[in-house]
Amino acid sequence: MGAIVPAQSPRQAPGYRLVFSDRFQNLDLSPDGRGNHTWYNGVWFRETLAPNSDIENSNGYLSIHWKRGQGCPETSITTLARDLHHSHAWRYGYFEARMKWKPIRGAWPALWLIPVQDADRSNVYGGTREAGEIDIFEGQGAEPLNYYATIHDVINNRDAFNNNSNNRIALPARTDVSKWHTYGALWVSGRLTWYFDDAPIHSEKTYDIFDKQDYYLVLTEQVGVDWNYGDSSGMDAQDLSLDVQWVRVWQH
Repeated sequence: MGAIVPAQSPRQAPGYRLVFSDRFQNLDLSPDGRGNHTWYNGVWFRETLAPNSDIENSNGYLSIHWKRGQGCPETSITTLARDLHHSHAWRYGYFEARMKWKPIRGAWPALWLIPVQDADRSNVYGGTREAGEIDIFEGQGAEPLNYYATIHDVINNRDAFNNNSNNRIALPARTDVSKWHTYGALWVSGRLTWYFDDAPIHSEKTYDIFDKQDYYLVLTEQVGVDWNYGDSSGMDAQDLSLDVQWVRVWQH
């Protein structure tokens, strides 16, 4: 992990302290998904992973690629080891990343949070398995001016509750997502507020499950035309990419 240096808390999270920071000057990616590292290839429930070569430190920032022919629909890095022995995870905080991405039809970039408790199977409450999911940002290449901000309550592997009816936020007409922008979310007990370039754009009351679990970071570039995971129909691009200049987590 890049060195954490004293920094002034963001105005959207006054008094918070920096607890995690990576500027990707050096990419600490586990070669095999194990060991004490900052990042790990792949989300734990995906059996097929993109090659490590699709995750690279390029020009001083992180580039996550989906490449046609790689054998799986997504390339992700997370802060949870695949053997679950190491992780960086948090309950509440301000999460932010400086990113840019290619607005190509089929591109599906994402910055999201999911709980360690779901991975280690400790999320059973009264016989019911339950887990939250916080989508700090999701995009669709065919509609780059729409910012998707979503929370999910997944019960027994079913997306039981979400805010899909009002999770689409229109960005200013001149926004160019292929340039650097800051994507963020402030999570406090009972509420989540999303930010774009440090300005609040949406807020939702969270589900009770969120207050019971510790969430780790996931950065993803995947293919999915019109939200159909793995669908590249009508898409000519051979390479989709999500570039990340830095990631930071602040806590009270």
